[in-house]
Amino acid sequence: MINCENLKKSYNGEEVLRKVSLEIRDGEFVSVMGKSGSGKSTLISIMGAHLAPDSGRVLHDGVDIFSLGEREIAKMRCTSLGFVFQNFRLIPTLNVKDNLLLPSVLAKSADKAREEYIEMLAERLEISAMLGKLPTELSGGQCQRAAIVRALSIKPKTLILDEPTGALDTAMERRVMELLTEINRECGATVIQVTHSEAVAAYGSRIIRIRDGEIVE
Repeated sequence: MINCENLKKSYNGEEVLRKVSLEIRDGEFVSVMGKSGSGKSTLISIMGAHLAPDSGRVLHDGVDIFSLGEREIAKMRCTSLGFVFQNFRLIPTLNVKDNLLLPSVLAKSADKAREEYIEMLAERLEISAMLGKLPTELSGGQCQRAAIVRALSIKPKTLILDEPTGALDTAMERRVMELLTEINRECGATVIQVTHSEAVAAYGSRIIRIRDGEIVE
């Protein structure tokens, strides 16, 4: 379970989040929606321990993630918390396959079974032919799919995605969302996605809307 308690965050004196509190239960598929600048990406970055709030707490299963050391947070990201960024954050000097394996390598959990699982995911999202290429040789949509596979590669308990289908065509958008739904329903992973698309949001079991740094419904 994830509990956000009275989160506040400001940039250059401008308040982006205003005492945001919410609870996400294990196994939920939650879609976060709002206009650009509403605070939704800031919220999930804090929930994923990539950005510290000015005040407030984020509890993962009762543990305040910002009370953890960097080593413990890094371990969590490699073992139980998958995150997909809008700008993908693939390492440009590693080929796609090595990018996908990196979390498992860092967690010392890379083995033949994990490699086969990654290859299966890559085939599902049609990037198998790209595994030997560098990220700079991929299109935006291919990079996005690679970032999704990388996040899924650790079989995360919680998966957080920032606009996971923004660079995809309609057919691939549907394929990605069907895969995320499958991971949520069959594996019990908690999925939290930010999206501008009502159609993509509808795959979730609950929609959270943010306006001007506050949850409105």
